Amino acid sequence: SSEQHPDVVYAKVDTEAEQQLAAAADIRSIPTLMAFKKGKLVFNQAGALPPAALEELVQKVKEFDIDAAIAAQNNGEPK
Repeated sequence: SSEQHPDVVYAKVDTEAEQQLAAAADIRSIPTLMAFKKGKLVFNQAGALPPAALEELVQKVKEFDIDAAIAAQNNGEPK
């Protein structure tokens, strides 16, 4: 997936070495797949995804309008 989407950052966290980060992210299962957009968590699921499902997730995250979601959460008032 990373080859098809060079504009997407892929990262892997060693939860043993980064226990504080794992706790802050509430990671309870290995693997856990998370997606962020503009620093906001937009997807969080324990377990691995097959390649086709991962591709679909990447497309959905890229298309997701995070600014509209934040505005709706703030009742239309920008933060």
